[in-house]
Amino acid sequence: MRILQNLTQKELDYYMAQPTAKALHERIMKDSVYIAEGDKTAAALYVAEREAKKSSLQKDKAEISRQGLELNRAENIKTKSDNAKASISFNLYNRDNGNVTVGFDNSAMIHRAVKQGFIEIDGKKIELTDDVKKKLVSVNKEIQNVKKSVFLHNRMLHEATNARQTNDAMKAANDKMSRAMKTASRIMHGRKVSPADEKELMEFNPDLYSMAKSAEALEKHRNRKDDREDEKLSAANDEARKTEAEPKDYSVEEIPMPQTEAQIDISFDGDTPQVIAVGTGV
Repeated sequence: MRILQNLTQKELDYYMAQPTAKALHERIMKDSVYIAEGDKTAAALYVAEREAKKSSLQKDKAEISRQGLELNRAENIKTKSDNAKASISFNLYNRDNGNVTVGFDNSAMIHRAVKQGFIEIDGKKIELTDDVKKKLVSVNKEIQNVKKSVFLHNRMLHEATNARQTNDAMKAANDKMSRAMKTASRIMHGRKVSPADEKELMEFNPDLYSMAKSAEALEKHRNRKDDREDEKLSAANDEARKTEAEPKDYSVEEIPMPQTEAQIDISFDGDTPQVIAVGTGV
């Protein structure tokens, strides 16, 4: 890990305004402090040293004249004005024919470029004509419409899956309640009930189970035909519970979000760079 020290806000703004991170990388390699990953001792020493410096700085006091305060305020206003010109980041692709392609992967950068009216590559200003601006805005709108459609499609997939999952859960709960009520009725009438059915009723409603068992004690006579029917019902209930216990797949296959970006091709033939095409690319 490299830690860059003594970097002012003005310097940071300058580095962030560059089209590439080359200048910032060179500054980091030159002035940063390197701490190996996992080296807790080195990290602790660095923190202690930094805190000691902070403590010594806090003890020093300086007085600034009114004139100095005014100059400082004027400098801050100028810095804010410079920062108001937001940096424009883009992707740069070199082509075999010597031309380059500039790619904007988000709408904010396109709007900034259109508003500014030009972009800079290696210190060279490329003017964006009204026609280029219009095409850039149009291409960006098409890309955003496609991405919006994909987003809405994927959201509908998830909403449909959630609805199906909720319906399945409600159906399972209703089916369980229906089985429990029928089981209680069979017990009350002295019918034959499987242990699994009894357990389900007891877990669903212990009070209803107790009432059914009390009523069963009063029922003395049962016939064999009823027993056979009860065995079939218990078998059907076993099958229903088995089906409900099977895992269900609620996953969805989303359409991957397109990685398309608005691009402009620039030719450096001649003294002045020219935009030669506007379109889409990845």
